[in-house]
Parts: sequence; C-alpha cells; structure tokens
Amino acid sequence: MVKSVCATDISEVLGLSHVIHWVRDLQLMNVDFELDAKKVLDYFNGGHNDIFEFGAIIEDCRRCCQAHFPNSKVEFNRRQANEVPHTLARDATFLASPHVNVVPSCISTLISNEKL
Repeated sequence: MVKSVCATDISEVLGLSHVIHWVRDLQLMNVDFELDAKKVLDYFNGGHNDIFEFGAIIEDCRRCCQAHFPNSKVEFNRRQANEVPHTLARDATFLASPHVNVVPSCISTLISNEKL
C-alpha cells in the first residue's frame, strides 16, 4: 500500500493551484476549470474561511482567478465523466518526458471511446 505524503484535500487543492498558475503563465484566457474534488470546489466557490494550509491555497486560487480569469469558472465534474484527465494524472509520473509527440497509450483508448 502506498502511503500518502500529504492529505488528499491538500493534494487536490494543490493540483488546482498548479493548473491555475500554469494556465496563467501560458497567457490563456476564458478557461473553465473542472475538478472532481467536491470539497475543494465548495470551499473555492463558497468563500469558507479556513486559516490553515488548505484555506491559504484556496485563497491564492481565488485571487489568481479573479485577477487573470474573470470570465472563467471552476466547476465540479464527476470522476466518471472525467476519465481521460484522471487517468493521465494518475499515470503522469510514468510518462514524464520533456517532449510529448504522441497520445500516451494509457488514454488513447479512452479518447477514441469519447469520440463515439
């Protein structure tokens, strides 16, 4: 069994934070963010005050979205409807490479099925 380095909630909110900052650095606009972590979404959209690490990361995500993505949304998407990015994220450590020239085999079938 693999032991977690940090709490699941922290991992999920860190993932959102990294994606928001990455998309900002790419200078993309009007991007809708989807995630399957209900608690993260509830705190992000609900304005809950949490003085711990989780809350600080949520607040940073909110500030970045307000400053750089005023026309964007952060929405919930069930994991079952989000299978391609979930599989890619799960296998990303095995796929690490500075160059991506083809669709990784772990998601090629999933993408083909979604096209149907």
